[in-house]
Amino acid sequence: MSGQIAGGGAATSRDGRGALRRLRDRARSALHPARVEPPAVPAADEPANVDVTFVAYTEDCRVTGRVTLEGDRLSDMLNARGDLVLRDVLVESLVDGRSAHADEVPLSRDELIAVHAEQPRGDPARRTRTITYPVAVQSGTYVIRGNLHARPGTEPLASAYRRGPMIPLSNASIEYAVRGVPRRASADAIIVNRNTADWIQLVGERGLRIAPEPSGETGLRGTATAARR
Repeated sequence: MSGQIAGGGAATSRDGRGALRRLRDRARSALHPARVEPPAVPAADEPANVDVTFVAYTEDCRVTGRVTLEGDRLSDMLNARGDLVLRDVLVESLVDGRSAHADEVPLSRDELIAVHAEQPRGDPARRTRTITYPVAVQSGTYVIRGNLHARPGTEPLASAYRRGPMIPLSNASIEYAVRGVPRRASADAIIVNRNTADWIQLVGERGLRIAPEPSGETGLRGTATAARR
């Protein structure tokens, strides 16, 4: 039987028009930003910021745009920041398939189901030895599959609760539907939001089912019970 982590879950919107209207309103407010200071020049040992194509999946929309990658890894940036601003944005409703363009759209991390981006490869010096575990993630109407990385000697699902909420999966895919028509996208890495997931489950492995405790707890936020078939 598979090990499984239950998560906070994501509600399903019934009105794609409401989602588009909400993002349009936020985009209009972003068109009149406060004065922006010139970007700081990174030190010689710091990676330069680069723009990457960014795809975000929310409760009822697929949002594509450009974002400035700060540092080497997108997952680190998303875990460090509560929100970000996408530029040159296309928003597509999953409910009715309609789309809208905007110069800028702010997104909160709490809205994200999963994201992927075309990003440069990280610094090899920062890589650590890990073991990969195939997992499946259910978040509302989305199903994400990929490989969870954990250090040797650690329980993989427990380790997913000892890190930030945005968890990268390698060799990943995401399945969803637009107007009821199934779609599937693949990427070298898809970053899932543990806080909006209904569950995270090991694939083809025996393990533990972990039920979450209220937010704000540190370490492993759950109690383990024997998994049943």
